[in-house]
Amino acid sequence: MTRRNAPAEPKPLDRATWYREVAPPPEVADCVLSLWLMDVPRLPGPTKVRILPNACVDIVVYRSDPSRGEGLAAIVAPPRRSYVVGSTLRDFVVRSVGWRHVIGASLRPEGVQPLLGVPAAVIGDRVALLDEVIGPAAATIEDRVLSAPAGRSIETLGEILAERRRASAPPDALTERAVRTVRRARGRLRIDALAADLNLSPRRLERHFLTHVGLSPKLFSRLVRFDRAVRHLPSRGAATWADFASAHGYADQAHFINEFREFAGVPPEEFERENS
Repeated sequence: MTRRNAPAEPKPLDRATWYREVAPPPEVADCVLSLWLMDVPRLPGPTKVRILPNACVDIVVYRSDPSRGEGLAAIVAPPRRSYVVGSTLRDFVVRSVGWRHVIGASLRPEGVQPLLGVPAAVIGDRVALLDEVIGPAAATIEDRVLSAPAGRSIETLGEILAERRRASAPPDALTERAVRTVRRARGRLRIDALAADLNLSPRRLERHFLTHVGLSPKLFSRLVRFDRAVRHLPSRGAATWADFASAHGYADQAHFINEFREFAGVPPEEFERENS
């Protein structure tokens, strides 16, 4: 009796080799944290990319065929090419075979309303088609990014967002100040201290965040702290997990590992192996 071989496990990818970020145009910097490019190489077998929460709302445009998403990203699939990824609270996986070229923008929560016409809270933590959020304008954005020279696609998306920013009202001032304060504190500021800095009661601060960001200030702060830790993982070097956790504002190693597992779906050691 012959035995059928098990399917090959998709190959993980070293993030440093296929992902880069650039600063947005100055006129849109109050709404966009960064523009980014994923250039996933063609490998012999299938590839797997784990996408983690980043305390932002992302616009995503595939210049290549789309990958196929799983779980909350199941909507990501051919033939649709443009999506909005809300403020997700845990990881999701996209899988593909062959080369993938993806352009995107990470929007600040306060920048979602000016650029997409709805507050971040309306999008929530879902992954949606771009045209579900902004209507027919999505087709224009997609066409311009896809028709741009390959070397200018990321700049083209920046130009599109700058045009939309010039035609919109500025971000909500209180949301902008609150979010920037959380980011400056690296997600480590106590919520009562944040409320006092903004001259608000903690209850009013909570209501404002839920209305405009879609998250509580505490949860948003946790995501900011987590995103910073993820970004620094490649430079951890010989630092112990306890030292790394302390340097990133966690009470101890167990606190860091539990939080990482909650948002990333895997412990940090496994995530490191996937990206090494």
